[in-house]
Amino acid sequence: MREYSGMTTIGLVLSAGGFSGAAHHSGVLDALSSVTGWDSRTSDVVVGTSAGSLIAVSLRAGISPHDLACYYTDDTMTPEGQEIIDRVTTSLKVPEPGFSGNSKIPSKPSLVLKEIFLGGRPRPMVAVTGIIPEGQFDGSSFAERTSQIHPDPWPEKPTWLCALDLDSGKRVVFGRDDVEVDVGTAVQASSAIPGRFIPVNLNGRRYIDGGVHSLTNADLLAPLQLDLVIISSSSTLTGSHRNSSLSVAWNSRTLQKEIEQIRSNGTEVLTFEPTTSDLLARNELESSKEAAEDIFRRSKTSAIARLAKPQSSRARELLEKSLLQI
Repeated sequence: MREYSGMTTIGLVLSAGGFSGAAHHSGVLDALSSVTGWDSRTSDVVVGTSAGSLIAVSLRAGISPHDLACYYTDDTMTPEGQEIIDRVTTSLKVPEPGFSGNSKIPSKPSLVLKEIFLGGRPRPMVAVTGIIPEGQFDGSSFAERTSQIHPDPWPEKPTWLCALDLDSGKRVVFGRDDVEVDVGTAVQASSAIPGRFIPVNLNGRRYIDGGVHSLTNADLLAPLQLDLVIISSSSTLTGSHRNSSLSVAWNSRTLQKEIEQIRSNGTEVLTFEPTTSDLLARNELESSKEAAEDIFRRSKTSAIARLAKPQSSRARELLEKSLLQI
């Protein structure tokens, strides 16, 4: 896809991360729009996982980076954005942290054996998920709200939403793989946190949060040979993860390998992550509107600083070039 007929091709990756992930992505996308003028709605392909899947669909529905930011800044949305938001009538229902059921039956214990004995790079989260009982909280409000934002069955432009097949332990990419699903159900599946939400059942297969496989799933874009891939990752520190928690360190190494795969095909990669201080401050926050606003503002500030670095110059050139194509 590289510069086909002179066109600059851009992919966007939006990671898992819960309410803090959504705030992080909104800050990154607002910064990109403010600094470079690039509108993430024009991405040639978007990969979304869990919280990132809803942001991906929101962009495809027509909600601009400015309108995403308005939730955190209390500024006035554009008429187009407000019209979309006014369609949402379902309240979002989210369980308290921790397991949501009393069952002690593992959801798929054979996944532990597969991850240990079948070779390849082990995926600890997949193995752990296999011994966690199924969640019992109904996540259908995610599907309903998403379908209200995006009433059509699927976006016209390539939109890949990641989930995990709980029965096989394999990643499934809705919008790319041969799985019949509407966009609301895909977001519900991609966001079904193990042990908290009921897995989404499609044709006898159980699907859960795609972040179990990878928080970012950025490697999906490696074969496309795009000109630029922009990654918004809310819970990694690829440049300085040695003193971080085990989960942050593992996810950071996973993302670094994905970035290397993408770059091996000559694609420029621009990654936006929280700083170490951003993550430390985030750990002290509760899930509230005020906390989300703080994460949004920190994310936007860090993203603006990232764009100002010399290492981002090539990516900015490609973004500016893409603006001439609109």
